[in-house]
Amino acid sequence: MAGVKITARDFFREKKGIHSVTVAILLITLIVVTAGVIYLWMMVEKSAGNSIYIQSIVSSEGSKTKIYVQNIGNGTVTIDSVQINGTNFKIYPSNCTVISEETTIIEEGQTAEITINQAYKEEVHISVVCKDGTFHELDWRP
Repeated sequence: MAGVKITARDFFREKKGIHSVTVAILLITLIVVTAGVIYLWMMVEKSAGNSIYIQSIVSSEGSKTKIYVQNIGNGTVTIDSVQINGTNFKIYPSNCTVISEETTIIEEGQTAEITINQAYKEEVHISVVCKDGTFHELDWRP
């Protein structure tokens, strides 16, 4: 091909661009994916600091079970309920104490004593759930 001279202007004149509809679809997809990633990141950041741990459980010979729950995360947590073998017990300040104060709010590092008016003699599955969804569960044998 001697003697054929192609200039930059001729080269770019032959190229076709991306169709405007395709560009619009790609931009919308990029915006939606970016918004989804930001939303997930915010949700993980919000709940990452909260954590509780069931330290111990004591079942008295009468009809009470005491569950000791510690806030081992960052920030405060509010105990909402305790589930024992699928039975849900709503927790109120009257059956939850933190440092001898009736409350369901546990500050960082504090331990709550939750009293359930029922005793257990066989293995049970216990789950303590906070209002923000933080939970801890275990199987306990008296």
